[in-house]
Amino acid sequence: MPAEDWVSECQEALRQGYTSFKTKARPWFDLHHQCEVLCRSLPPHFDLDLDFNGMLVDTARATRLLGEIEPFPNIKIFESPIPQHDVAGNRFLRAHTRVAIAHHYGSPPIMTALKEDVCDGFVLSGGVTRVIEQATVCAAANKPFWLQLVGTEITATFALHLGAVLSHARWPAVNCHQLYTHALVRPAMTVTNGLAPVPTGPGLGVELDEDAVERFRLPTMPPKPYPHPGLLIAIRWPSGATSYYAHTQQYWDDFLGGRLPLFPRGVRLETIPDDGSATWRELQQRAQQGGVHLSREAAPL
Repeated sequence: MPAEDWVSECQEALRQGYTSFKTKARPWFDLHHQCEVLCRSLPPHFDLDLDFNGMLVDTARATRLLGEIEPFPNIKIFESPIPQHDVAGNRFLRAHTRVAIAHHYGSPPIMTALKEDVCDGFVLSGGVTRVIEQATVCAAANKPFWLQLVGTEITATFALHLGAVLSHARWPAVNCHQLYTHALVRPAMTVTNGLAPVPTGPGLGVELDEDAVERFRLPTMPPKPYPHPGLLIAIRWPSGATSYYAHTQQYWDDFLGGRLPLFPRGVRLETIPDDGSATWRELQQRAQQGGVHLSREAAPL
């Protein structure tokens, strides 16, 4: 998302008592600009985790780019900067950055990850048995982790209980329950200084809000077509050229496949609303077949 949206998200997080923010670092936005604008707005105690999902691709790009954004003091974690299976590359990166590197547990196999010391800590997810097994290994290796159990506040409360008893759950948990309009439980979770009290009642220690469950109940799941019809996406390059796409998977594959520049300064992504014109319709139809790459002079929209 644009830098201004990052700022808005973090201000809301601060208002709610949080002290950290995980976000996605993507090559279709100017990452240096995003970090500069965001960190200028943050207090020193607020930490950032940048999740690349492997989109820096290799150490040649990653070493340079991570070195450029490393000086921003709020950045505390780089998550999966290059593909996790690149053992030699990740070991090299870890030796060349002061920022902690986090990997999702299991890739490469945990014994390889620990033997080669490819990361500083892990991201754990799954059910109770799986999480406890993984957390036990992390504790034996003295590796911190965060619990990434995503769902409503029911899931977040479950994660809160787990995190309270797992010794190495030292990194901020990611639950994403803040995305929902209602907590679905009573009392709702409260956060102060990045911490939340563990409920002490029976079970999870909270009550299910039955009225809210009924209010949000759906008779059937509504269809969610993908690609979403009528979508036209433009990647604006600093050269003035534009690449047009009809859905995210198209340009995701082009970036990872080496067909587009990675993380250039000045790049941005925007959606182009349907203005009802023949130009928009024809361009969107072309984009359905794959990326349409046009110079500044040839770009119609």
